[in-house]
Amino acid sequence: MHQVGEYMNSKATGNRSNIETLYPNRKTKLPLSVGSQGFDAQLDYVVKGIIPAHSLCSIYGASGSYKSFLAGAWGCHIATGKAWAGKSVAQGSVMYVVGEGGIGVPRRIRAWEIVNGQTVENMYLINTPVFPASPAEVHELVIAAQQVEAETGQPVRLIILDTLARCFGGADENDSKDMGAFVRGCDELKARTGASILVVHHSGKDESKGARGSSAFRAALDVEYKISREGKKGGALVIACTKMKDAEEPETQAYDLRVVELFTDKDGDNITSLALIDRPRDPVEEEEISLVANKTDNHAALWQCIRSRTALKEPCSIALVRDNLKAMGVNVKNFSRWLTKLEHDGLITRNGQELTMVNQNNGD
Repeated sequence: MHQVGEYMNSKATGNRSNIETLYPNRKTKLPLSVGSQGFDAQLDYVVKGIIPAHSLCSIYGASGSYKSFLAGAWGCHIATGKAWAGKSVAQGSVMYVVGEGGIGVPRRIRAWEIVNGQTVENMYLINTPVFPASPAEVHELVIAAQQVEAETGQPVRLIILDTLARCFGGADENDSKDMGAFVRGCDELKARTGASILVVHHSGKDESKGARGSSAFRAALDVEYKISREGKKGGALVIACTKMKDAEEPETQAYDLRVVELFTDKDGDNITSLALIDRPRDPVEEEEISLVANKTDNHAALWQCIRSRTALKEPCSIALVRDNLKAMGVNVKNFSRWLTKLEHDGLITRNGQELTMVNQNNGD
């Protein structure tokens, strides 16, 4: 009983060395704890309440859901130490595996820099797929992380794999063994770098059934978010938490995107990108525009753009809204007709070049 009392005292003080002294004959290397020991441990975060430290996370959605914009925005916030949507971040270096290549990611980073007035110096892009199922490639990524930390003087907090499909090699996403090898590689990468791993993934053909591929992936995740567009062609993305292993799930929120002019090319055309605005709001219910007769997805997209600018109390001119739609890939040939229909249906008013919502409650 005397020994038990000493153990309880050591448990209360959190002195592990005392416990080891009490049990010198333990041979196991497994980390043992007793009962409720550690109940008051604080959960560390990379982004408070969003991305836990040393975790395996995923964001998934259909093509065109802006999930890669979100991954890049989170990376920029972590790299600069700027709070995300009012939530503190653990500043550090970020490594972004741009598995699908192209110039989109650096342009998105530049758009973020322009909107936020900060230079992103601690975010390193790896412009080729990396396969976590390959121990050799995990080792190479660990070497790269060590190099990044040496150059920046800051630990690597987040490693983004965009996308799972491109970082899966020739393996089968639906095979539990292949998925298991991918997960083990991510765990090894997490353990050897101390970073959280964020995997950008696609939804299946039936979006209601979640991300595509083997369920072994979701089972291994600490956190998962479903990313969707607000409305079928809305001007915002919606983040819905579908799994949060050790904490309360954050509320579903919508985030607007803004067109940012980057430069003028050799033909005199303006090159733009989108920047995600980290000001959450409640998502718009589809029913708010569903009563409009003979509407198309383009009418809904236009209405969403006007509504989101109104909600954020930002300028809402015809030119700005048209540019928003163009940047989202909408053909604006019939833009004037869509605008006229929304006005005739009593959803918006036009005052010269300025647009406002008729029902201001929709913009609150």
